[in-house]
Amino acid sequence: MAMVTYRIDDKLNAALDQFCDKRGLEQDAVVCEALATWLENAEDLTEIEERRGGPWVEWSDVRKPL
Repeated sequence: MAMVTYRIDDKLNAALDQFCDKRGLEQDAVVCEALATWLENAEDLTEIEERRGGPWVEWSDVRKPL
């Protein structure tokens, strides 16, 4: 496992502290999950943007094998 050092806004840190304390969570677990989710969403967005230009498949062609 790697060590990552980061700086965040004091208000965000307080919100993170409160969130973790209220739910009995560890900050590192919350930050790791949030970062993993952000990266996955960024990959999905990249794929969506790539597909926007087509090629498009007609709905009738997609529906036939269903």
